[in-house]
Amino acid sequence: MLTTDQKEAILRRAGVAVPDFPSGPPRSKAQEPDARGNAAWSGKRSVSESRRAAIGQWAATIDALYVEYVARRAAKSLRDAEEARQLSMLRLAGQRSGT
Repeated sequence: MLTTDQKEAILRRAGVAVPDFPSGPPRSKAQEPDARGNAAWSGKRSVSESRRAAIGQWAATIDALYVEYVARRAAKSLRDAEEARQLSMLRLAGQRSGT
């Protein structure tokens, strides 16, 4: 199974526009203290949670784009195979009628 980073690289090589990895949110100077009165710990936790949410959204977007990309490639492959089959049948019919 491919990682999200591998999927992103494949999509970029294929020319699909993918969102950039989310950058860290700006630090807030006014942080609310947590239950223990520790302002820095509370701020780090909320930043970490919001960053995780942003990364999760980014990963979900990459996964959705990758599924669409794979579906498009599969559909094209099926169309190409059907076209080749039809061309082969026409050639075979032409050979039979020519002899």
